[in-house]
Amino acid sequence: MREMLCIVLCFAIFFAGCAGREANPIPAYLPGDENRSCQALKAEMAQIQSDMQRLLPQTNKFATNTLWAIGGCLVIVPFFFMDLKEAEKIEYDALRTRYNRLLIIASEKNCDLSGVSAQPIPSLAEQKVIAEKVKEEMSKVPSKNKEGKKLINCKVDILSNNEVKVTPIYEGDIIEPNSNQNPK
Repeated sequence: MREMLCIVLCFAIFFAGCAGREANPIPAYLPGDENRSCQALKAEMAQIQSDMQRLLPQTNKFATNTLWAIGGCLVIVPFFFMDLKEAEKIEYDALRTRYNRLLIIASEKNCDLSGVSAQPIPSLAEQKVIAEKVKEEMSKVPSKNKEGKKLINCKVDILSNNEVKVTPIYEGDIIEPNSNQNPK
């Protein structure tokens, strides 16, 4: 009985260590954030956006873990490659929180944020809801307008309350770059 308990304990410790890497989240607040210059805030926000772009594809491990689990049912080795700790999600959320915190500080200082997004970044769960809303609104857009012109693109605006506004752009429509106007 004692040997069996020892074996089970050894396997539990071994499997716990193989479930993925530990997260290393960045703190949302660092001492001296309020004293940073606008240029320093903008530079860090740009770096955070870059890091978030790199991490975003790695945050959804469902498909990969499912495949490893199916393989693990046949042979035990694939279980060692499953990532159950979700380190990327934790780090992504920490970066998002830090970015939004720096955005608040920059807006309080009236900094020029050209080159970085001046909108708070929603959480992954909120992004999924927004994506579903965009998909739903896009399905309502006709492929041709009343004049018979083909749909070539859509402009998607996400409003402050996470509502979605989709503006279709048809052949021959003129839209000003970086404007909030509807196509003419």
